[in-house]
Amino acid sequence: MRSIVPLKYLERKMINLIGKRRIRQQDHKIKILEAAEKIFAKKGFYPTTIEEVAKKARLAKGTIYLYFNSKEDLFFLVIERKLDILLSKVEEELKGPDSPSQRIKKVIAVHLKFLEENGDFFKIMEGFSESLKEKLEKKLKNRVIQKQSYYIEMLGKLIQEAINKGEIKSLDSRKLAVILMGIIHSLTLYWISQKEKDSLFKDQLLVWEVFWKGVKNKDYSKSYVE
Repeated sequence: MRSIVPLKYLERKMINLIGKRRIRQQDHKIKILEAAEKIFAKKGFYPTTIEEVAKKARLAKGTIYLYFNSKEDLFFLVIERKLDILLSKVEEELKGPDSPSQRIKKVIAVHLKFLEENGDFFKIMEGFSESLKEKLEKKLKNRVIQKQSYYIEMLGKLIQEAINKGEIKSLDSRKLAVILMGIIHSLTLYWISQKEKDSLFKDQLLVWEVFWKGVKNKDYSKSYVE
C-alpha cells in the first residue's frame, strides 16, 4: 500500500523551495547591481553594454532582463540602491539624542565614510553628462533628484533645529544645507583626483571645522569637539 505524504510536509517543502528561489533571485539581482556599478563608474552610461554587465556578474545576458527592463532601468536602480543606503544611514543619525550641531557633525562623518566605501557610486553621479541628463530628464527627476532633494530637506531641518536652539546663526537653513553638501562634494572630487589616496573619512573634522566656524552663533559657548 502506497504511503500518503502528509499535507503539512508538502506545504513546508514548497515554502522552503520558494524561499530558496527568492534568496537566489535576490543574490542574482545584487550581483548584477554590483557588477553594473563598477562598469558604469569606469566607462560611463553609453559605452557600457548589458553583455559586459552579465560577464562581470557571471550570469547569462538573458538573466539580466529577468530583473531589469533595460540598461536605463539598471542604471537608475544602481544609483537608487546606493542613495537609499546613504539616506538610511543619515536618517539613523538624525534620530540620535545629541544636540543638533553634534548630529550635523555625525552626518558629515557618515556621508564621508559612505563615499569612501562607495567611490564608484560617486563617479557615476559625477559622470552625468548634460546630454544624458536631457535624455533621461524625466526619470532623473522622478527617481534620483527627489531622493537628493529629500536629503537636502532633512539636513535643512536639522540645521534649522540648530538655529532654533541658538547653536547656529539665523541664516537660510536650506542654503546652508546646500553649502555643506557642496563642501563634501568638492572634497570628494579632490580625493578622487588624487586616486583615492589616504582616507576621505579622516577629513570629517576638516569639513566640520570649515562649516561650523562659518555658521556658529557667537553666543553659543558649548564645546563642539568631544
